[in-house]
Amino acid sequence: MKLKNILLAVIFFISLQVKAQQPTLLPQFTFFKLDGKPFANKDLKQGKKNLFILFDCTCEHCQREAKVLNTNFAKFKDVNIYMITLDEAYIIPQFFKSYAPGLNTKPNVMVLQDKNKIFIPAFLPSKYPAMYLYATNNKLLLYNSGDGGIQKIMKLLK
Repeated sequence: MKLKNILLAVIFFISLQVKAQQPTLLPQFTFFKLDGKPFANKDLKQGKKNLFILFDCTCEHCQREAKVLNTNFAKFKDVNIYMITLDEAYIIPQFFKSYAPGLNTKPNVMVLQDKNKIFIPAFLPSKYPAMYLYATNNKLLLYNSGDGGIQKIMKLLK
């Protein structure tokens, strides 16, 4: 019983540490556009807030959040949205067709692949979907993992 309590305490402490270590400045990254071309920090569109969303095409939470984002897209017109996935390119269009039709073709939305698997060690998400809203000066405004992130971001954008 004592060992179980100690183990739970250690897990709780580690989870607090991970949350406390969220990067407050946008980490350096290189992701890839669906055409295979690299996309790095220097390629970010300037003058708007930047929203990074780590998603998985098979994740039910990600599917719901993409649907909410698509439904409320007008509230995100002044935000650059970068949707990053570890998934293979062939499955990504079906995700958008099924859960957020047309979202991936919006002018301020870019879908990127994390082929080098750097998102997780650089941004330190705790679960899917992970959302990071950065100010124009690349400082973190809001981090959310799991359900409800789009709603929180909409409140912050008001």
